[in-house]
Amino acid sequence: MTVTGFVVHEGKVALHWHRKLSMWLPAGGHIEANEDPVQAVLREISEEFGVVASVLPLAQRTPYAGGPEQLEPPHAMLDCIVAPDHVHVDLCYYCKLESGYPGVPEDPASPVLWVDAATIENGTLPRDGVEVAIAPDVLAMSLEAIRQAARFESATAVPAR
Repeated sequence: MTVTGFVVHEGKVALHWHRKLSMWLPAGGHIEANEDPVQAVLREISEEFGVVASVLPLAQRTPYAGGPEQLEPPHAMLDCIVAPDHVHVDLCYYCKLESGYPGVPEDPASPVLWVDAATIENGTLPRDGVEVAIAPDVLAMSLEAIRQAARFESATAVPAR
C-alpha cells in the first residue's frame, strides 16, 4: 500500500523530480507500520517537499458518537504494476498547502516545482534542458487537484462584510 499527495497552493501543484524513476511526480511513498493512509500522505509530503499540508475533504461524514475515527477517503486508487511480481495499490489524495511554501526538497537533486494548470496541460516539464513528458495519471490528477482545491477554497471562503 502506498500513498500519493497532490499538494496545491494558489492554483499550482507541487511536483518533484524522482531520480530513481526519472520522472516528475507528486509526493508519495509506502504506508508505514501503525500509520493510517492520511498520516502517511502528510508525512510523505513533509519529508519530500518540506511543507505542511492538509487533505481536501472528499465526502461528508456520517455523524456518530464513539466508535472508530473516520478517515478521509482517497480521491483515487491506482493499481500500479511496479514489476511483474510487485504491485502497489496507491491511495491518491488532493491536498492544500498549510505552511512552508515553497518548501525545501528532501533531496537537493530532486527539485520541487509549483506548476500551474496551463503548464501541466502542455504535457512536459523541463529537466536539465530536456522536456520530460508528464505521466498521464500525474497530468490528469494534477489538473483535477487544482480544480478541486479551487472549488474547496471558494466553498470555504468567508464572505466580505
